[in-house]
Amino acid sequence: MLGIDVKRGVASTLERVFNSSGERFNNLEVLWSGKTAGIIFDRNPYGCNAKVLFPNIDETSFIPNDKFNNLIGYALHELGHAWFTNNAPWDNARERYGSYVSNLINGLEDPRIEKLVIESGRAPNSRALFENLINSVLSKDGYVDADDKRNIPFLLAVEGRRLNGYHINVPNIIGKSPWKTHIQWALKRAHTARDTSAIVKIAIELFKRIREQEQGQGKPQQSEDGQQPSNGSQPSDGQTQDGQESQEGDNQGGGQPSDGDG
Repeated sequence: MLGIDVKRGVASTLERVFNSSGERFNNLEVLWSGKTAGIIFDRNPYGCNAKVLFPNIDETSFIPNDKFNNLIGYALHELGHAWFTNNAPWDNARERYGSYVSNLINGLEDPRIEKLVIESGRAPNSRALFENLINSVLSKDGYVDADDKRNIPFLLAVEGRRLNGYHINVPNIIGKSPWKTHIQWALKRAHTARDTSAIVKIAIELFKRIREQEQGQGKPQQSEDGQQPSNGSQPSDGQTQDGQESQEGDNQGGGQPSDGDG
């Protein structure tokens, strides 16, 4: 499939799936100029305004089917944020606690919204697309080092999807993490979280538990702002909230849909 047809297919899928859900875009822009996949959106009583970002592709190049399917997976993931993510608590937490907590939120929120997309039935093939997407990311970039605190958001994003029932083509490495008890606690709580506010509370508590453990062991803390995973990419989607500057915490394929988080 030519790149120009891929762009048209992704854009038409976004609008068709969103509109079939009974909701409407007041304004939808699909931009092929990002470094990762992401979304900037706001909801109001009259509909949703959204800009969905994808990495640019050459309109004259041939795009294989697996890459096209990954882009559709990214598109559905971003719609999941437009449907199910509440911007305000995430924005407030990022302002108060910084980018590391925001990345923790992203790692926990991405599996939650994908689970809701699947359960809603709004996109019948979404589970297969999401599963293929995360495995594509892991196949391309590999998993991360479990003992690096900067990689915890990525661990959350991957293992949260495993809890969703996805078949993940790499072993679970949480047991190798110095923070395994806290990560397992957060994943268990997030799997049943009802909304973004609950996810934010879990992420903040996880952050505090990690910090307390480090202080108790007398370890020097790693920088908590602006750090990216040291190996691999965050499979969530770098979506933005209420027009905020896009967080590039995840690269899933094509650049990312999570994503790349998530």
